[in-house]
Formats: sequence, C-alpha cells, structure tokens
Amino acid sequence: MNTRQRVARGTPAFCVILALAACARPAPRVPGANDMTASQPAAGAPVSHNAVSQTETAVSHDTRVPALWQERRGLAGADFCLGPGDLVEISVPRVPEMQGMRARVSPTGTISLPNVGTIQAAGATEAQLRDRIRGRLGQTLLRDPQVTLFIAENASQQVSVTGAVARPGLYGLSRQNRTVADLLSEAGGMNERAGGTVQFYPGSGGGCGAVARPQPLLVAGATPGAAPIEIDLNREWQPPAENPLNMPAVGGDAIVVNRGQYFVDGWVQKPGAYDLSPGTTALGGLTAAGGATYPADLKQVVVWRTEPGGTKKQMALDVAAIRHGQAKDLTLQSGDVVSVPASTAKMAAYSGYWIVTNMVRIGAGLSF
Repeated sequence: MNTRQRVARGTPAFCVILALAACARPAPRVPGANDMTASQPAAGAPVSHNAVSQTETAVSHDTRVPALWQERRGLAGADFCLGPGDLVEISVPRVPEMQGMRARVSPTGTISLPNVGTIQAAGATEAQLRDRIRGRLGQTLLRDPQVTLFIAENASQQVSVTGAVARPGLYGLSRQNRTVADLLSEAGGMNERAGGTVQFYPGSGGGCGAVARPQPLLVAGATPGAAPIEIDLNREWQPPAENPLNMPAVGGDAIVVNRGQYFVDGWVQKPGAYDLSPGTTALGGLTAAGGATYPADLKQVVVWRTEPGGTKKQMALDVAAIRHGQAKDLTLQSGDVVSVPASTAKMAAYSGYWIVTNMVRIGAGLSF
C-alpha cells in the first residue's frame, strides 16, 4: 500500500474527528465584555431579573442628587456673582457717556467708569454693583440716579463640558444656560458616540466671593473625595423635576458625556464591540454585527445589563417576533451584551453541513 492510499483511507475518519471537535467548541466570545455569555455571567456577580442591587456605591450616587438639589434649588433665579473677566453693560439716563457702555472686570476685580471712577465689582451680585454705582453717581453727578446693569458675558463662572459632545470646552454661565441640560445643548449636544450616561462633577462655586473654575485634573483623574454623580439618561426620575439634568450649574462644575459601547456575542457574523448611537436597539445591534448565522436561536436572545453596584440583569428577547412586529424591541444602553445562543435543532443540521463541506475541501486539497 503506497502513501497516497494510506492518506486516502485515513481521511474520512480524520475529518469526522476534526468536525466533531470543531462543533464542540463554544460560541465566539467578545473580548473585553467581562467574559460574560448568555448562559453564565461573570463569576461571583449576582444575577437578577429586573432587579437593582442597592450597594454602597449606588446609594451614595443616588443620595447625593437630592442633597445637591436642596443646595442649589435657589440658584435658578439668583443673581450671578461677578468675577474677573466678566463683562457688564451699564446704562444711566441723562448721562450720554454711560448709555449702553460695557466694562470688563479687571484681574484685580475692579471696573472703571466715567463719572464714577474705579469701583470694586468682583464678589458682588448685579444688584450690589448697581447700588454701588448709584451711590457714587448720587454723590457726584445726579440726584436719585436710575442705573440699569446686567452681565453681558460671564467668564468667571465657567463649566467644563467634555466627552462625546459636538463642541467640548469651557462655557460661561448666563441666564440662558443655567442648567446641566442647557450647557450640553450649548456644547452642540451629544454626538453619535455618546452613551447613555453623563458623569457630573459638582463644583464648589455659586457663592459670592468665591470665583470657581473647573479643574481639568478633576475630570482626567478624580480624587476619591470627588466621585462624580452618574446621570442615567434612560432613567425615569421621580418626581421628574428631580432629574439632575435640570439642576442649576455653578462655576467649577464639570460635565463628561461617556462614550457608549455595546457588545454582541455568540452566533453572529461579526461578534465584537460597537459604538452605541442614541436609540440603538437589540435588533439594530444584531444587524450591525452582520446578522445572525444559521445555527442562531433568535427566540432565545439574551441581553445582559450591569446595574449600579455590579448586579447583572438578564433580559430575554424574541428577536424573531420583534422582526415581525409581534414584540417590542429593547433600547440598548452602554455596556450591554447581546448574546445569541445556538438552536439545538439547527446545530445538528449545521454539523452535518460542516462535516460534508470540510471533507470535500480537505479531500480536494489532499488530492491536489
């Protein structure tokens, strides 16, 4: 028996063993997705169905929101506190040189005005500075002068807006952008890479006499004592008025919009990590991953979601019914893992197909 005959006789048995070994492999796994599959979450992590683990970290984040609301509730209609770099506009009837004039607060905290001279502005509110100017004019020029004053540009009280937004940078506060949501809007809103959470680093500004600017180091590597408040954009706050996005911002605040990613694992064409766009659903996520392969069981798709405190929340989806409009799709959140298992019935047919096609391929290669 020559060598060619020995190889030809051994080929079928070798192919069967190779095929069975290949079919016994688990479904592809997503690197960096906490090594979590549909049948088994990460070791040691609790699993719940629509439940949230109230750990110390989650509670600390939630309790800080009402406390911060209580602290800042009166700031929405409060006067701004002036500081170096602010631009004020002043008008005084019957004084031509003081009609719509603008003056910027100097680094030393003063402004210079005609008929008034140098006057301290930093640390004062609009009303306080107005009264100071009226007092000076009443002593030197007019009896009971009427002074109109407002802040045209508030450069001393700034908020940092970074992350997945259209125009990241520093933004000065004004009456038109007092809340966290206002500042996100001024930064151009969230871009297509934004996830479902916003990290909010409260500043210490807001009080007169303390001009605060956001510290870049705080965002890049916050100290343990400056942990951010995580705002879940998909959460329904009760009452709705307590939503942190509606909270008044103060100088020194920092807002970071997280970049969102979700993971697709299992029997799909291209398992891996994908950028999360606003409104992405489970069906859309599977489509982005190239769609399901033949063995996939689309009636048993599972979405794993990490809740505050590390609890794994399992949500079963019937994607086949979703495709036909018979079930509601699920909007994905940053960090979600969409796991597509294999159907036992389809695996038998797929194994036979795999064996036949690979026997032909290997046989053709040996013959060649």
